[in-house]
Amino acid sequence: MRLDFSELPLTNRAFSEKPMTFIDQGPKTFLAEVIELAALETGNRTAREYWQQKQLQNLLQHAAQRSAFWQKRIGTRKISSINLSHLPMLTRSEVGQQAAAEGCLLSPDERIRTKKHSTSGSTGMPVQFFVSEMSPHYDAVRSIAQHFMEGRDPTLNRTRFRPEPMVSKSSKNGFTVKKKDHWLGNIASQIRSGINKQIEYFRPNIDALCEELERDSIGYLIVQPRLIETMLQDIDPAFFKRAGTAILMPMAEAVSPEVREAFSSVGIPVRASYSSEEVGTIGYECEKVPGSYHVATSNVIVEVIPDEPIRLMGRKVGRVLVTHLHSYATPFIRYDIGDVATLDKVCPCGHNGPAVSNIYGRAKALLKHADGRVSIFHVRGKEMTALAKFDEYRMRQTDINKIAVEIGGRDSLTPEETAAFIKLVKLHAGDEFDVSVKAVAQIDWGPSIKRPGFRSEVL
Repeated sequence: MRLDFSELPLTNRAFSEKPMTFIDQGPKTFLAEVIELAALETGNRTAREYWQQKQLQNLLQHAAQRSAFWQKRIGTRKISSINLSHLPMLTRSEVGQQAAAEGCLLSPDERIRTKKHSTSGSTGMPVQFFVSEMSPHYDAVRSIAQHFMEGRDPTLNRTRFRPEPMVSKSSKNGFTVKKKDHWLGNIASQIRSGINKQIEYFRPNIDALCEELERDSIGYLIVQPRLIETMLQDIDPAFFKRAGTAILMPMAEAVSPEVREAFSSVGIPVRASYSSEEVGTIGYECEKVPGSYHVATSNVIVEVIPDEPIRLMGRKVGRVLVTHLHSYATPFIRYDIGDVATLDKVCPCGHNGPAVSNIYGRAKALLKHADGRVSIFHVRGKEMTALAKFDEYRMRQTDINKIAVEIGGRDSLTPEETAAFIKLVKLHAGDEFDVSVKAVAQIDWGPSIKRPGFRSEVL
């Protein structure tokens, strides 16, 4: 092993001007944390698992002391003797009940900033809970660490999309643009980076959006796959290559095999992450094995319950439980995040750490059948827009044999359009489903910022 920073694009004034100081304290702390996380996740596995066990014991001790809810779940056993798998599974409703009844488990005297937070509601059951300042800080550091761990070029630009309904009132083209001259956070004064462009959008004009993307090289493209699917209806995948896309980084939902193939065909790799609003980063997709996610062991412990197997599309998967090691404000211990997956002790690439694959759930819509089967249900936006003009749509499995479809931005649908939507849904779901289609002026999405095209309300 050799420490060599000759290829790291340090700025000309990367080092401190103060006497007897190498790097100023703020950047030095951030850089040290990046190195710590990389060492923890790629270093000695025994040392890593020992660290996780101690962090788990710290969390359990804190929860048992501060919360009657957790004291009852943990019992009177000695904390050091508790096996994680012997604790009960934690549900969304239980999280909400604990947070509502007991509030934040960190007191103001501890001088750790906390705030009330909530999930986006993509699972159909928004959950309110408390987070400490550690959560956003960890996610910021861990995101930068991934670039170092993969050896990515920090001088490339970063282009990030964010859906924002209010944009429609302030922009005729359906999007706004904000730019910063770097995206490396607290180490931007030490290491050169490309610009950071954030695009907030809602029903964007695709031609105008493409013009904007061509103004600056895209670099790392962080975007919701649904927007990419919409854009690919009007433009060729080669556009993204010409506009300088280095890596597609889908967020908030799973990227479809069709989008992945479209980008791969023009030489753009796809690198997704696995996360949830409640616990933050869970894993990052392997460079060498698409669909395999190296678990972010510096943040979570992941279990897949082996005694509740679900066979999905011929694969044996189980329910995913996540323990967030830094969740001191509202503990998430053996939390059921609503996904099913496969857990391997090591990644096929050789990474000596747990890896999650075959992930299905909120990110990839699942359909429950009357005979107990679970199948993937994915209707592309292109298929929907080919049948009629509309602003938005939503499909929900409301019962074991019922799917309700809402078509937004329409006062009514013709009988032919209604029949076409029913035929399309049955094509993907099966003839056993009773499909209803309703035109609405605007879909009531509630408080959710996510707008999933499909959600099962029976899983």
